[in-house]
Amino acid sequence: MVKLGIKFELGRCIVDPSDHSLRFLSSLESAEACTTLQPKFIEVLAYLASRFPDVVSREEIIEHIWDGNAYVGSKALTNAIWHLRQQLSPISDEPIIETVRKSGYRLLIEPQYSSADLVDDVDVLQQLQSRAESLTIALKRSWITVAAVSVISLITLAYHLYHDQIKMMEPQVSRLSWGGEAERFPAVSPDGQWLVYGSRNNGQSYSLYLKDLSDFNSSPKRLTSNASREARAVWSSDGTALYFPSTDKRTGDCFIKQFTIATANTVDLSRCNSYMSALDLAPNDTELAYIGFDLDTSTGGLYTVNLQETEAPPRRLSCLVDCNYRDRDLAYSTDGKWLAIARRFGNISEDIFIRNRATGEELRLTEGLEDIRGLSWHQDNKRLVFSTETSGVRNGFIIDISTKQSKALNIAGFSYPSFLANSNALVFERHKKEYQIVYLATDAAVASAPFPMLQSGFSFRNPDYSEQTKRIVYVSNLTGANELWTADINGENRRQLTRLNQRVAYPKWSHDGKNIAFLAPDAKGEGNVIHILNLASQSLSILTSPYIDHGRLNWSHDDSAIFTSTDDGLTQFFLSEHQVKVISDVDIRLAQATNDGRLLFTRDDKNGLWEMELDKPDKLTKIISSSVFREKHNWTVVDNGLFFKANGAGFQQINYWNFSEKALKPIIRLPSSSLSSFGSMSYSIAEQQLLMTLSKYSERDVMMLEHKLLR
Repeated sequence: MVKLGIKFELGRCIVDPSDHSLRFLSSLESAEACTTLQPKFIEVLAYLASRFPDVVSREEIIEHIWDGNAYVGSKALTNAIWHLRQQLSPISDEPIIETVRKSGYRLLIEPQYSSADLVDDVDVLQQLQSRAESLTIALKRSWITVAAVSVISLITLAYHLYHDQIKMMEPQVSRLSWGGEAERFPAVSPDGQWLVYGSRNNGQSYSLYLKDLSDFNSSPKRLTSNASREARAVWSSDGTALYFPSTDKRTGDCFIKQFTIATANTVDLSRCNSYMSALDLAPNDTELAYIGFDLDTSTGGLYTVNLQETEAPPRRLSCLVDCNYRDRDLAYSTDGKWLAIARRFGNISEDIFIRNRATGEELRLTEGLEDIRGLSWHQDNKRLVFSTETSGVRNGFIIDISTKQSKALNIAGFSYPSFLANSNALVFERHKKEYQIVYLATDAAVASAPFPMLQSGFSFRNPDYSEQTKRIVYVSNLTGANELWTADINGENRRQLTRLNQRVAYPKWSHDGKNIAFLAPDAKGEGNVIHILNLASQSLSILTSPYIDHGRLNWSHDDSAIFTSTDDGLTQFFLSEHQVKVISDVDIRLAQATNDGRLLFTRDDKNGLWEMELDKPDKLTKIISSSVFREKHNWTVVDNGLFFKANGAGFQQINYWNFSEKALKPIIRLPSSSLSSFGSMSYSIAEQQLLMTLSKYSERDVMMLEHKLLR
């Protein structure tokens, strides 16, 4: 057998695992180029070489390289094989690593080793036993024989105890809820008996439910009525009351409520943003922190209210004017010293701060995270657990507030953690979701469901089609990071366009098909910047901007400028002149320019589809009423109409609106949550296909976690 840690040759390439390098030799056998790869990439290559010429299954590679962690290893292995093929391409024009369908991978070039590096395949424990037996024979029947046997026994016992300990330290995940369409924001009562969480069924509104954890087979009890929406709650310190945001279905008003469980008595405390607004209680219920808004400006932010004073006014902690961030989530430390805050700087950048409650001073813990979903303090008040998404993969982390060092929990779908009182265990919402690009044939005589265009175990989203190039551009996490890719209208001939190794979002073709505009995080991770990719030169440029946050992008009809939303409203960025022009102060979500100088758009503050003439931006006209059109992002204009998503009771519907006839035509109904509220649509006129981002599947369950990193 081959030692995995030694050098070997593949054709003109020397593979050296000791420094994770590939050295390519010229015909003179001198070093011509050296490339350093990630350690895991080299480990995969060395393992395939050690098994040459056999086919090695994915499961076997994951077991040896990633210790059997299928969640991490599956995507990491695909990423490793992709990179190895790229880096080994100088050896041969033919593939070096073969994918054997439904079997695994095989190295196609025989590795060359030094004869000194070939050893017998003997188990470590057997080696120890063999040495001890040799020693026993040499010493014959002396008293050392007894000692040797004892050594063998101790080694064997230690070996098994060690591996038993490793098994015992593996994460223990158990399910606490079943049956709901989406079970969210779990929290356990201080005595550990009761679980409260938000849930809904068949696309109906969220309500709060209470489950008795001492009687696991008992059915959960609904706490709130059909007349309102509730999804997340926190417990009072004595476990007798709940605090939660609640939205009245009829009026749309949102209030933070105090709910006494024994009597079902409810008291309104303060206004909030929505029924999913984050909130938390300080120790001993002295203070409530929540995401609300200023009554005069309707500007969302973080507020606290003193619960020890009757009718105490809320105190705003977030800035009110000239803000470059939005506070979105929060959590008190168990000793009451700190308030952790999840703060978003742009629509794709978010980070964690902790605020000293006594002094008001803030400390930044992270830089350049993507999407934080939940914060919870460890009982030692020195560590914080949080959930974040990296290139479409959601995971949990625990961070030390002193060193700012974080470690991954490696729990798939980890979201909204909440520690049990005086415990190292926590409950969390397990959210599993993947996206795929689908197409819907709009000219079919018989209506059919959307068909997947790209199929694999990775996420594909945000498609945009170019009539000029006959190709789509989209975002995929195939390489381990969200990057831009392109494919033809059949999803074939795929090609990677960017290698930024960070989250890119919302690509948009220019009308002439020569450029692609997209968003990516800025250098500080505190916002996003507009990138322009030129397809001919493969050059990448960044538009100069005084803003740190930009909305979805749209090209002017002559491709000379980009329209997007900023803090000042609808803004135009000129490509050649490096000028920035504010068109209107209206807060736009998505816009589409027409060839007659108009701009069709949706607004953040009002429903309906709107239009403006670019030479008369002060005149705004609603062209589809709010009763018909309430979508913000999932719509696209085609010829004399537009396709858009509409939400119904327990379903979603794709509609077509005819501008001339002012008539609505239903196209197809889909299950609720099929299309994300932050998705996108595009249309191929030639193929008469509507392209969309579909949620491949979505699960939200309440789970309990015990983990060695939480001890």
